[in-house]
Amino acid sequence: MTVVRCLLTLKNMNHECIDLGLPSGLKWATCNVGANSPEECGDYFAWGEIKPKDDYSKMNSLTYSKNIATCKNRLWNISGNPKFDAATSQWGEEWRMPTKDEMLELITVCKLEKSVLNDKKGLKITGPNSNSIFLPNNCIYFEKCRIEKDYGIYWTSTPHEGRYISYLLEADRLTTKSRSCGYSIRPVQNHRLR
Repeated sequence: MTVVRCLLTLKNMNHECIDLGLPSGLKWATCNVGANSPEECGDYFAWGEIKPKDDYSKMNSLTYSKNIATCKNRLWNISGNPKFDAATSQWGEEWRMPTKDEMLELITVCKLEKSVLNDKKGLKITGPNSNSIFLPNNCIYFEKCRIEKDYGIYWTSTPHEGRYISYLLEADRLTTKSRSCGYSIRPVQNHRLR
């Protein structure tokens, strides 16, 4: 397995990315934002927000509610924008949230299978070159409730054409959900590595 070590300059920590042999050349992180290992869920973020919080309600969302000033300007793809992309904000400019198309490439080009890593259930994603990443099953945060799931849910940086919903990976398919809910983020490497 080819593991590429990537230095995070903002917090003086190392994060790793994996070359899965994707046609795009994109490298995927080995763990979620806020996690220290691949099987940890890490932190949960509302779409377009860069910090975890206790209340994931629509009225408390920076990119959903009409009552929030930042929502007056329509947001497009937020990938790599440190004001809205938690991966870039938390890990540095070398990292960003994946786009809808990049997430689609991941699940259509790779082999997906349910797996267990250190007693944590999740999805093993194996690329064309036989390297793999593990996406742990996680939970969702809706308002002040935490709901356990038996699959993983991961944000993309791409908003839906309709206001206040965005694309994400749910289990093994792309779907859309309310931006106000809290989900995990699996970063990608911002620049192709040589």
